[in-house]
Amino acid sequence: MIIRDLRPKSLNVRAFVALLSGVILALAVFTLAGCASSDAPQPASEEEPKGYGMGGVDQEIHLLASVVEDVPAPWDLTTPEKAVRSYLDWVSYAYRTAESEAASQTQSAYQLVRTDAYVQANLQEQKLMDQQLVSITFGTPSIEGSSAVLPAEEEWTYRYVSVSEAGKTLSGPHTANYETTYKLVKEEHGWVVDDIEVKSLGSVE
Repeated sequence: MIIRDLRPKSLNVRAFVALLSGVILALAVFTLAGCASSDAPQPASEEEPKGYGMGGVDQEIHLLASVVEDVPAPWDLTTPEKAVRSYLDWVSYAYRTAESEAASQTQSAYQLVRTDAYVQANLQEQKLMDQQLVSITFGTPSIEGSSAVLPAEEEWTYRYVSVSEAGKTLSGPHTANYETTYKLVKEEHGWVVDDIEVKSLGSVE
């Protein structure tokens, strides 16, 4: 098991997160885009933790080493479709490790704030989200210059995991289905997700 200590970086950052409280409440339902365990989990490497949220919630995060080490494939931002798949892989990793910045290369600065807000909302409730994409079907992308709009239909399974007992399920597994519209922008390193419109097809826990 690896234990991570999340503490506030500065008063200015705390003030910024306070302004995001309204966003956090809205995103708790809006933002949903997994977790391996072993009988004898081994410690992860001892490198300095990075990117644990702009809010720096003052608490320890207990994670299985296998979860931290289950890193997605390198992102591919060459097309809107590949960029969305990479975003979903990396934002899922960010959710289950409380490391928002892990997904920073797949999204704009605007969307990263929203990702972090959702992570912080879960941490305030002493939980992390462990989600798995079951299927995704893309519609036809609309591309104009450096902007793109990409519709999709998605199915997910997910559970909520304790931050104090590594790997312990608090709720789930649940399933969710969505109609989504991804808005992407093309930056220097490729296409990144800038905004998402989500329509839930059924209830979301």
